[in-house]
Amino acid sequence: MVRKDRWGSEMLVLGAGTRVCVLSICVLNLSAWGQGRLNGLVRDARGGEPLARVECVLACGGNVLTARTGLDGRFAFEAPTLPECTMTLSAVGYRPLRTPLAGAVELDLAMTPDSLGRRDSVEVREGPFDVTQSASPSERTLTGAEMKNLAGVLVDDPLRAVQSLPGVASSNDFAAQFSVRGSAFDRVGLYVDGVLMHNPFHTVQNHQDTGSLSMLQADLVEEMTLHAGAPPAMYQDRSASVLDVRLREGSREGVAVRMNLGVTGAAVIAEGPLGRESRGSWLVSMRRSYLQYLLRRVPEASSMAFGFADLQGKLAYDLSKSQSVTLSIMDGRSDLDRTRARTTLGVNGIMEAGHHVTGVSLGWRYAPTAAVQITNRLAWMRERSDAKNPLELLLAGQGYGEAVWNPSLVWSWNAKAPLQAGGSFRRLHDDGFSAIYNFNPLAVRRRDNWHGTALRSGGYVQQDWVGGPLTLTAGVRTDSYSAVDAPAISPHASALLRVGATTRLQVAWSQAVQYPALQLLLIENTGNRFLLPERANHTVAAVEQTLGQRTRLRAEFFYRAERDLIRQPLQEARLLAGGLIFHPPAIAPYMNSERGIARGAEIFLQRRTANRVSGWVSYGYVLTSMRDGVTGAAYPSDFEQRHTVNAYGSYRLKPTMNLSGRYSYGSNFPIPGYFRRTAPDTYFLDTRKNALRLPAYHRADVRVNKVFQWGSWRSTLFVEVANLTNHENTTYDYFNGFDSRTAQAYPRLLKLFPIVPAAGLMLEWDARLRK
Repeated sequence: MVRKDRWGSEMLVLGAGTRVCVLSICVLNLSAWGQGRLNGLVRDARGGEPLARVECVLACGGNVLTARTGLDGRFAFEAPTLPECTMTLSAVGYRPLRTPLAGAVELDLAMTPDSLGRRDSVEVREGPFDVTQSASPSERTLTGAEMKNLAGVLVDDPLRAVQSLPGVASSNDFAAQFSVRGSAFDRVGLYVDGVLMHNPFHTVQNHQDTGSLSMLQADLVEEMTLHAGAPPAMYQDRSASVLDVRLREGSREGVAVRMNLGVTGAAVIAEGPLGRESRGSWLVSMRRSYLQYLLRRVPEASSMAFGFADLQGKLAYDLSKSQSVTLSIMDGRSDLDRTRARTTLGVNGIMEAGHHVTGVSLGWRYAPTAAVQITNRLAWMRERSDAKNPLELLLAGQGYGEAVWNPSLVWSWNAKAPLQAGGSFRRLHDDGFSAIYNFNPLAVRRRDNWHGTALRSGGYVQQDWVGGPLTLTAGVRTDSYSAVDAPAISPHASALLRVGATTRLQVAWSQAVQYPALQLLLIENTGNRFLLPERANHTVAAVEQTLGQRTRLRAEFFYRAERDLIRQPLQEARLLAGGLIFHPPAIAPYMNSERGIARGAEIFLQRRTANRVSGWVSYGYVLTSMRDGVTGAAYPSDFEQRHTVNAYGSYRLKPTMNLSGRYSYGSNFPIPGYFRRTAPDTYFLDTRKNALRLPAYHRADVRVNKVFQWGSWRSTLFVEVANLTNHENTTYDYFNGFDSRTAQAYPRLLKLFPIVPAAGLMLEWDARLRK
């Protein structure tokens, strides 16, 4: 039968209703049972690809036979004579499958990837590189296996996996954030199950040494899609790109419990069916770090005792054949404890800090007919943070809240012309303060407060037309913000042309708008109530050539023109013409002072298969040119990395062992500010901004996954070596001031990971595998 996917496109699903053997066995010829042979085919539940190197164990009474699938995914046994036998399949990266044969002689089995919700069907798609949205010309999708291997054993963060995608740059091993085509992460929209998130990270306010870790757990993420340029009209309030994250549902077939033990923390994940008829599922995960307990015992590292804990859960239930609901919960806490280093901290140093994030999302999907799908999402999120100095005086505090309603509609009024429309209504609240103290006498030197509430609303409509090899898309969205008197209209247009069976051409043009945060509008002294939204015009062209069924070569060219970017142009010290030093004023307000362009190209070769070598190698070139309207300075963007190479490869050596590796090279970002270097570690103020760059970034990681299976228990050992070549990488940390007499400057650079071996263990119990 044909189903609609979440974007309204058609997808052929061979489900239980078609009586095809998927996660169960069809009897094709019962009369052949005694003829001495048992044959079968093992496939990937995600796309139907035959799976090689799968261990097949056939147990009949006290007899056990073992076989391995070939490159065509097939296996064969000399058939036993007993009518009741059990087949067990296992392969690294896939959930084990055990099923009774019930007298079958020809089997068609499907194995589900580890990070995919358990399914009772095989999805037969157009190919391994089919797109979720034809309107997106720069779409990159990470599957569950790719994401899990790239998330890292050390931190197991799915956003680290995004850092290896084509067009993505990152040179900070401690941070989950990244740059896309020369733009900062705060201009990348992070969507989780259709809701734009604000700050779902474990971090500490105003303390950069601790880095950041996303609250997303790799075992709960089913798929991530990056729209690197010209994102479709449904995405809002970000001007550069979008990362769309889809969380998986729990198992509807049986209870399973998983425990992950890593270098920095431990997690427990449980899932199972909901209701007697398994019309729903539940999934819950709890994670806690223990690195802070180890660091407190090391005197040199006691000031970095950063810890976190989080909880995630998801309920899914089918009210009827046409209606379903989901409920997701996310809660995380982070804390920094530097009490052991109290005597070494200044009056404005952070001794204790905390960060608490909570999010709840309720979704309802209704399909009254095969041509109409209505979705409503309600969400609520809250963030609280604070920081204290060694005298236990508050240095900073913030409270953020947001209530969201996102309705949407997909209407296939014509089989070749699906229509999408929707809206977004967000009530924002933000309040907080930051303080700076004098030591002698002890008093507040400056305190900046902010407090406010506003409503952001918007809507979009997008129409597709499919005519033979050509797909055209036209869309428009409109947005408004009660705190800024500047409504915006953002058009979008794209075309996708299939030339024969192996070539695809794409072009797109769009506008994007991002409104200023409430804090920038309302904070005392530096806030500016007259800020305008940031705007960007995107132009993207791409050509893709498939090489065989599972390999593609793709090239993309982009141009992004930006204006009204929000900066503090008077905040940076610099040399003026004639050698005078510009001393920043005590109050440097935010302004729409910056505009510029970003242009470049990306080319990558990718192979996606469940067998043999899978992965990609990519090269990206970015050139930016920015200009500040207040200072008149011209400079490259703070996040311009001219040359980027990202590569990833994975290979299943045996049914129980997988080898993967990644490599990243970057010419690196500028050291942000007006600096020149006279010696390796000596800097002075300069007249040029962003003239110096960090040393080139190199990092190679290697990882091995080894599976052990016994009965209903399974364990996976993860062994990884990060920065295998032990390259000395550095990143910019912060500016530590300058000498007003000599103009010597003190930017601080931070050393990143040396070579780091790490190991982790996953232990899982699955009720479906009980004998």
